[in-house]
Amino acid sequence: MGTKQNTRYLVVTDLDSSLLDEDYSYSGAEGALTTMRQMGVPLVMNSSKTYAELRALASELDECQALVAENGGLIALEGRSAMVHEGDPLDSFGYAYQNLGKSRDEILQVAHKLRDTHGYKFEGFADWQVCDVVEHTGLSSEAAALAMDRMATEPIHWHGDEAEWDTFTKALTSESIRAIRGGRFIHLMGMSDKVVGMQAVVQRIQAADLDVEWKVIAVGDSQNDLAMLEAADVALVIPHADGPHIKPNNPNTIYARFVGSTGWGQGIIEILK
Repeated sequence: MGTKQNTRYLVVTDLDSSLLDEDYSYSGAEGALTTMRQMGVPLVMNSSKTYAELRALASELDECQALVAENGGLIALEGRSAMVHEGDPLDSFGYAYQNLGKSRDEILQVAHKLRDTHGYKFEGFADWQVCDVVEHTGLSSEAAALAMDRMATEPIHWHGDEAEWDTFTKALTSESIRAIRGGRFIHLMGMSDKVVGMQAVVQRIQAADLDVEWKVIAVGDSQNDLAMLEAADVALVIPHADGPHIKPNNPNTIYARFVGSTGWGQGIIEILK
């Protein structure tokens, strides 16, 4: 096998409480994003957010060629990217996307049947109107509508006790559905995850330029980011107000000194320079 001509970084990042602050601003990261753009470091969003939400943010940033939506449930590649293969169908927004896990309809069918049969106490996006999602997330009505446009996951709030939770999750597991705790919600999803999504994108990037050895910087703050950070070449942990909530088993782990986008920007600059 030939030697790679050069080594380059790419950044795969969580959004809420990482690149985005609680008010969904990324102002603290703008300097680092500019540096990445100047250095040619690709940005890949890997989030529980929907494809519609990520597409809107990617359009605003104007620098994101690949999206991993709904905790790895699907990937979307910007149509002009070298990662898109000939024959990949493009949607009306110019993206090629690929489902990696169960559909949301399949997940809802199982979860709601369990709730109807056993009386499990939970509610989620499928039970809510736009105004309810606004109340639970602080999003605008327009942004809440994008968050409800789901294809591979169902965010829920659990109101039952721990014993009920154990039996509920065991029943889900028997149907190849997992429950992953995120920053705001518990996400019901298929067996794909942020690692699967990250690896699918990295494979596409690698295949597009065989002379480059890509090193992945993964950024996150919560439990559902842990496996992604452990699978990366470099892990950047964004702390909360009371300190880091995760400790990845990765020897190349860096802990940002600040919360949210400010910590994201400081950490990325430290790694790149």
